[in-house]
Amino acid sequence: MKCIMRVFGIADIPFEYVGTCITGLTSILTEVCRNPKNPIFNHYLFESVAILVKRACENDSSLTSAFEASLFPSLQMILANDVTEFLPYAFQLLAQLVELNRPPIPPSYMSIFEILLSPESWKRASNVPALVRLLQAFLQKAPHELNQEGRLSQVLGIFKKLVSSPSSDEQGFYVLNTVFENLEYNVIAPYICHIWAALFTELQSRRRPKFIKSLLIFMSLFLVKHGSTNLVDTMNAVQPNVFLAILTQFWIPYLNQITGAIETKLTSVASTRLLCESPSLLDAAAVEHWGKMLDSIVTLLSRPEQDRIQEEPEMPDIAENVGYTTSFVRLYNAGKKEEDPLKDVKDPKEFLVVSLAKLSALYPGRFPQIITQYLDPANQAALLQLCNSYNCPIV
Repeated sequence: MKCIMRVFGIADIPFEYVGTCITGLTSILTEVCRNPKNPIFNHYLFESVAILVKRACENDSSLTSAFEASLFPSLQMILANDVTEFLPYAFQLLAQLVELNRPPIPPSYMSIFEILLSPESWKRASNVPALVRLLQAFLQKAPHELNQEGRLSQVLGIFKKLVSSPSSDEQGFYVLNTVFENLEYNVIAPYICHIWAALFTELQSRRRPKFIKSLLIFMSLFLVKHGSTNLVDTMNAVQPNVFLAILTQFWIPYLNQITGAIETKLTSVASTRLLCESPSLLDAAAVEHWGKMLDSIVTLLSRPEQDRIQEEPEMPDIAENVGYTTSFVRLYNAGKKEEDPLKDVKDPKEFLVVSLAKLSALYPGRFPQIITQYLDPANQAALLQLCNSYNCPIV
């Protein structure tokens, strides 16, 4: 472990040093695979491998192949021998290695991709978060391979299975979001109605806040990637006028419950685009929906999270939840880097008021009355302050 501790303080790791460290760690890993009796020690063993891979490859991406050569035998042994205790760790390290590759990924990974798509792999609940992490890595790095040999149907089958259970529905949305982030619309289009049907079925049976917020994030991602018209039309193709029902019952009431910087940005920008682009909201009959949507957007952007939602419970200490039976333990240093799907939008508050100013210029005198009628007084003041700050009046 001493050599790993030194990694934290070294900016440039010589190749010879990396080789020595990883060789020592893989030898220990091979040994503990025979008798994985100390879960906390073994967790930090995998964490040490992850930090070494992360720090070394951040400095020199060419080292990825060296790590693959050293780690693959141990990881393949874990998979081949079904070392239950180590499978989640193996999947997380494989995801880390996949993400370090530039497309196309090496053929050696495709056999692992096939294991990943097997229904058998998903039967253990403790494997699911790590499998999703690995599947996301493949979706990001091998989107073309995904659209071959029926693999996309298999991936969407995994999504449907995950989203049908309250214990894994959030993981199902992670899969679905990654599909929509990385595949072209014409590839996804044949499956969209089936996706909506699965989501609407779950929404009818259990209207839990966590599920609704995940659905809202997915709808927002769909909109920013493929446009409000495609979003509304595909939803209504499954059930006439269902978009308006979901907008009023779920999107508007739950928008101000969204947390996280990227999620807040995504949902606020998508909601703003709905306000300013969608005929279903710009129709004269939808004045109330337009006003209430704007009220939720302003709440989301102007009030701190702690004023909008209840505080999340603290995560337990690692020593309390490391184990091999039912729990999943995340490798901190093999974690997935969050991707911002709206890198071109720097400030969602500015995006809101600029969009509203452009829209109001097309319909002078229409929106100030709606704002006065439907926005909370505090939100009216917050919106006015934003308009003044960015010099974007609503006329």
